[in-house]
Amino acid sequence: MPHDPLNILIIHGMGDQPKDFSRGFQGVLLPKFRTSVEYLAKDYSLPNPFVPEPLNFIPGWWAPVMDATQKEMETRIYKKKIPFLRKFGMSFMGDVVAYQGEPVYNEIHRHLAEALRAQLKPGSGHLTIIAHSLGSVIASDFVYDHTIKIGKTFQDGFGVSFSNFFTLGSPLVLYAMRSANGEEFTPARLLDHFDRPVRVESETGYWLNLFDDDDIIGYPIKPINRFYREAVTADLTVAVGDLLTRWNPLSHAYYWDDAGICRIIAEKLAIDFAAIHLGLKGSDLQEALAHFQRRYNL
Repeated sequence: MPHDPLNILIIHGMGDQPKDFSRGFQGVLLPKFRTSVEYLAKDYSLPNPFVPEPLNFIPGWWAPVMDATQKEMETRIYKKKIPFLRKFGMSFMGDVVAYQGEPVYNEIHRHLAEALRAQLKPGSGHLTIIAHSLGSVIASDFVYDHTIKIGKTFQDGFGVSFSNFFTLGSPLVLYAMRSANGEEFTPARLLDHFDRPVRVESETGYWLNLFDDDDIIGYPIKPINRFYREAVTADLTVAVGDLLTRWNPLSHAYYWDDAGICRIIAEKLAIDFAAIHLGLKGSDLQEALAHFQRRYNL
């Protein structure tokens, strides 16, 4: 019997991004996922776990929305080639600023919706979203607009459950400071009005927020307020990058390359796959989840 793959929407962050931005990440994640499924099958006497294509990767490539506008700006400011650091700064900060505008916001979300509708394989009923940097804010907004804002579930709109959310190096906490409310300003009240976080829809789903302490863009999310304490399963501190980048803000660019992050995601996806397709259920499923929680101090 064929097993329908788990759907994995991968959303990149700020800056120039190639169309195949997630290829390396997929190459690290998939073998770790297969290994995790094999261990589960052995530990719980499950059927042969090998499936040719167990994961359906959907790149959330929104960079083209920004490219044309930024190139037009560059040509107006610089008659010759733009200096590298200027281009770098314009690309990163430009994405953040432009996303605040409704036309760019809507166009990015349209790209994501089109990617999902064109590439989703709904048979498993499962969608995990993995998002980096500004992409985590975009992902949160996207899910919000298709669920809380219109009073529906993700299943209603796309035919799959929003099962897991992995945010990597996320600046979402900073967006709490722009929370709008009509009352007199106080800092505490401002943050407390950031009160409608998205929530995973699966009973065994997790929202795991992973960040490096040396990454000045990524922050914990649970401490924002009581609403996010309930919605986010855990903030996990990780160490990403190499000898030159692990100890400084450059670590922000290295979440996709980190084997430890891929292992965490792979192990959770393996449990989901075994539960959906291999008969992992009841006390065995709860034990597998409990082991995962203990392993990563959730």
